[in-house]
Amino acid sequence: MLGSHKIVIDEWAEVYDLLKSSADSTFWQWSDVVLDPNTIYVVGRVVLKENWHNITSWAAQHPGRIVFCNPAEGSQTILLQLTRLRILDHVQNGNILLITSGSLEPGYNQLSTDCYFSNIVEYLENLQAHESYPLVHHKNPKPYDFLFLNGRLRPHRKYLIDSLRELDLLDRALWTNLQATVDMAWTSQLSTAMTEPIRTLPIEYEIARAHDNLPTAVNHEFAKHHLFNNTWGDAIINPQAYVDTSFSVVTETIFDYPYSFRTEKIWKPMIMGHPFVAVANRGYYRDLKNAGFKTFAHLIDESFDLIDNPTDRINRVVDTVAHVCYNGARDFLTAAAEQCKYNYQHLREYNKQQRHWLPDQLEQYLNERSRISTTTS
Repeated sequence: MLGSHKIVIDEWAEVYDLLKSSADSTFWQWSDVVLDPNTIYVVGRVVLKENWHNITSWAAQHPGRIVFCNPAEGSQTILLQLTRLRILDHVQNGNILLITSGSLEPGYNQLSTDCYFSNIVEYLENLQAHESYPLVHHKNPKPYDFLFLNGRLRPHRKYLIDSLRELDLLDRALWTNLQATVDMAWTSQLSTAMTEPIRTLPIEYEIARAHDNLPTAVNHEFAKHHLFNNTWGDAIINPQAYVDTSFSVVTETIFDYPYSFRTEKIWKPMIMGHPFVAVANRGYYRDLKNAGFKTFAHLIDESFDLIDNPTDRINRVVDTVAHVCYNGARDFLTAAAEQCKYNYQHLREYNKQQRHWLPDQLEQYLNERSRISTTTS
């Protein structure tokens, strides 16, 4: 039981390990479930996709008893997924409840958690990477000013690549681009060229599981899945990429949509003691600080965070990156050391809190949804 709620959990769901102690039972196949209107069913993406008709029909008859769970998506990406799964209207009307990462505009009534992405701070490879970094923290000179990793070629990433290239700043970067054509899964106000050659890391900066695939990655339209053998390789840190750079330019998943989504992209530089310039949605820095993290406004101009217009915001970001490079990236790293040390320690604690709190947060969420359902019925 989760408080007063009987709960049954899909063992494929990403939060299964955090909720299983509260579960009355679990399942692998939806066909094995004995449906009870007094029970809450937490289902993941695979089960929902394979059993769409049965699950949505049940949800329409018994609103608020199905919870779709996918904290691997958030903000605008979860909206895209809900549309593809044909359950957007079910979530909007409350027939299906939602556990996700990131924030959404009013009207979706989701439970948001950072526990999926923040947990990369506890991955063994990343703990080892963090431990190795202080040993060479003072390497000087560094061959690159900044680390600039891009997976999918989203419009804001292509715009940034072109802008930095025009300023000759890409020559100062250790950078990647793993998709050949701009991903227009959703529209953007940014006007960009539509193609960019695949660019991978030199082998000494790439994680071991990708080494065998590096020579052929450039032959793929979207190289990431090939590079990491369809695993989440971009969550794993090779410390050398941080040793040889002074700061990170973090191109988050979301840019135009004004609701935050924190992914592994922001947690990796925090694990490695890197200051960062984040290229993200309006209010991303505000929300990061509200979560207890520190940024670097005492050293750089971060006022771009609250600029509404995407073109104006990204141009100000480019100005900030240029300012750091022209005025000494290594000095930025040194001056930001205290904040970087704090962010790593806070991330360790924050992740533990997010994971520990999820059952209580879900219970509260279900209580609130029950009250709303009772009031409107």
